[in-house]
Amino acid sequence: MRVHSNTQQGNFPAVGSADNPVFNAVFNSLDVGILVADSDGYFVDMNDSFCQLTGYERRELIGKYFLTVVPDIQRDFTYYTFTSVMSSPVPRQTVIEFPIQRKDGHIFRVNCKVNVLVEPDGNRYMMVSITDVTETNNYKHLLEETELATGIGGWQLDVQSNRLSCTEGMYKLLEIAKYNTMCWEDILSFVGSDAYLQFKQAVHLAVEKGTPFNLELDCTGCSSGKWIRAIGRPKQVFNKTIQLFGTFQDITKEKKAEQMLQLGQSKYRAIANSSLYAFILGKPDGTILETNIKARELFGYSEEEFKKIHRKDIAVHTPEFYAMMDERLKKGFVQGELIGIKRNGEQFPCEFSSVYFKDINGEDRLSTVLRDISARKRVEEELNKLSHIARETLCAILIYDLDNRIQWVNAAFTQITEYTLEEAVGKRPEDFLYGDETSQESLKEVSENKKAGRTFETEYMIYSKSGRKKWVTLQGQPQFDKLGMLTGYFAIAIDSTERKKSEEQMLHNQKLLQQAERLASLGSWETNLKSGITIWSDEMYRIFGWDTNNVTPTMGPQMSTIHAGDMEYVLNSIKDTIEGKGDFDLEHRIVRPDGSLRIIHSQGQLIKNNLGEPEKLIGVVHDITNVKQAEDQLRQHEADLAEERVEHQRLIARATINTQEKERSDIGKELHDNVNQILASAKLFLSSPFLEGDEREKFTTKATEHIHMAIEEIRKLSKSLVSPSAEDLGIIETINDMIGDIRWAQKIDISFNYAGINESKLDYGLKLTIYRIVQEQMSNILKHAEATQVVITLKEQAKKLILTIFDNGKGFDPQTRRKGIGLNNIINRVDVFNGMVDIESAPGQGCMVRVVFDK
Repeated sequence: MRVHSNTQQGNFPAVGSADNPVFNAVFNSLDVGILVADSDGYFVDMNDSFCQLTGYERRELIGKYFLTVVPDIQRDFTYYTFTSVMSSPVPRQTVIEFPIQRKDGHIFRVNCKVNVLVEPDGNRYMMVSITDVTETNNYKHLLEETELATGIGGWQLDVQSNRLSCTEGMYKLLEIAKYNTMCWEDILSFVGSDAYLQFKQAVHLAVEKGTPFNLELDCTGCSSGKWIRAIGRPKQVFNKTIQLFGTFQDITKEKKAEQMLQLGQSKYRAIANSSLYAFILGKPDGTILETNIKARELFGYSEEEFKKIHRKDIAVHTPEFYAMMDERLKKGFVQGELIGIKRNGEQFPCEFSSVYFKDINGEDRLSTVLRDISARKRVEEELNKLSHIARETLCAILIYDLDNRIQWVNAAFTQITEYTLEEAVGKRPEDFLYGDETSQESLKEVSENKKAGRTFETEYMIYSKSGRKKWVTLQGQPQFDKLGMLTGYFAIAIDSTERKKSEEQMLHNQKLLQQAERLASLGSWETNLKSGITIWSDEMYRIFGWDTNNVTPTMGPQMSTIHAGDMEYVLNSIKDTIEGKGDFDLEHRIVRPDGSLRIIHSQGQLIKNNLGEPEKLIGVVHDITNVKQAEDQLRQHEADLAEERVEHQRLIARATINTQEKERSDIGKELHDNVNQILASAKLFLSSPFLEGDEREKFTTKATEHIHMAIEEIRKLSKSLVSPSAEDLGIIETINDMIGDIRWAQKIDISFNYAGINESKLDYGLKLTIYRIVQEQMSNILKHAEATQVVITLKEQAKKLILTIFDNGKGFDPQTRRKGIGLNNIINRVDVFNGMVDIESAPGQGCMVRVVFDK
């Protein structure tokens, strides 16, 4: 075939030209899709099979870019492959599997074979043949999934620890008890020394070089008498194998069948397994005119030998075969299956399509394409067997897609969940199987494993169609395609409801007992007097400070911990009990292995057998160390509190004396520095011997004013010293009076907020204390703060009375000024009423005193 770069739509020589009707008929009779694209990637031509696969007509594709039929997500990779193939100096053939997108949007996987054609003038064309492999992949996935449910054993080797882990299938295959630890010696004894050496070498290469393996081990000479397929896949990190995963499968039956089938065919097996398409051109009378390489590989004849044989030499002529030949003559084409005959006489099933046409000379010709389907037939037979097993097994089997939607379930699934295949298919388990008590943590773990493509095993609760709760143990296995892409999951579910209920009840009872013993620090024990065997609860070990793994509970270790000072007393009590003199109930000290001392309350009684003979001692041990320590601490605390109260009274008395002395000193200073000076001035005005007439009257008036000033100063001084009476004290009014006096004498802005205060409910002593605190703090502010603004707030909040005094003065460091008499007076007065004082201040930040009383 010659393809020109200036080919236009419909003029490609192999199809649109009448000059080559033979190749045109052959081209369109193939059930393999074929397309031709130029060096820029535009469609030049394609056959009918390609159009049928993609859903396009030829006129819709001619001249279009070849990525038209490629899904968006695959276009970058496809374009890279195209440019790589087209730019290669030496034209090469490339075989790959990737997705194709039909006109209607449906995406399916195909097996592609890409060839580059080079014309004499250097122009290049890409010719691609595609075959839909969806059905083949489906067969393969279903086979792999079903095999997992029929006893394939899995194993995993941790390279660093050399630890071997095996699945239940492995234990079943090797006929080893499930709870035993499996090791390499178990595999050696099962497969025999010869097979084991072969397997060991494969494992060594997988670990050292990361080489996967797939071995068929002949174990027929050892006790197992089986053939085993051993598969191993290494997991590597930075080119270093860290884990090795694999399976063992009993292939004895398959091996025997294979040996029978392959008898005399070993030289052709490679050809038979790889040959998918064979082309034969012949005449209606059965004469063979021309064949391709695949046909010669498939049937075993050379090109010259094919020309000497007849159609009957390569195909079995059954009545069904003759019927298909008649159909071909009537319709011009036929598709179906036939039995092929190889050169050595071997018969095998073939899938074929054949077209009847006339060549350029008008002679009748037949174009036939054949594909060996022996493997598919064997798979179908195996699938029939394995599918029967999957349907009849007692374990529920589920197949999921990547969207977690169920594709298939077996009868056991319906028996457990009450949902039929029709009701389950297309749904996700979370749509109808999960409920309020389904463990979200387990579901999250399963989801993470699925996303990562890992195997998993978990247990959680589901709900049947009728609402019954069911516990299931779920084992999941990821499924991958040839490119290693995750395609779905295969899972086996076992109904573990009854076992779970028993386990939960037992664990519940154990936890109740352990919690009770733990909370009470109470351990129980039992000693058989004849055998000497002793049983301890977990709390006994904790009380005595022993490791449960390193100490055997006997009377000996128990007695060895008794404090030397209590030994005789304890031994005599136990001896009296054994001799039948009554139960023992005593407190004594023990010494733990770490040297710590504990106090225990031990009680015990004697159990006799039917003959009245001593049989057992049973008892309990109560660790009362903390109780004893708490009692000691309580006594010490009470003594400390009494001492604190005495010291507190001393502080209050000392503060009271200091306050009284300060008040006396202040009164003396006030009388001396202020009142005495005023009175001295009045005396001077009255006693002057030189005053006469108007001058004397003027000086008398001045003396009178000074006497009034002295009286007012004495009144204010008395008012600050004398407490208002219980009947007269109105805390709001009294504080307002104080504020008024201060405003009269000082230029300072004072505000008093007291909304919502009900004075009638306040104790007189509390009101007096509040007044003295305000008085004391205002005195501090006036003497030291240099403030221009003071805010006093008295309010009730949540059954508490809160007094706040704030000033914007120069502030101070509370750590250095807190020892002052003024602040100590406030603290002591508040403490009398069990109040709390909070003082906040800093240099330049003013001061806030906050006092809180319980009402």
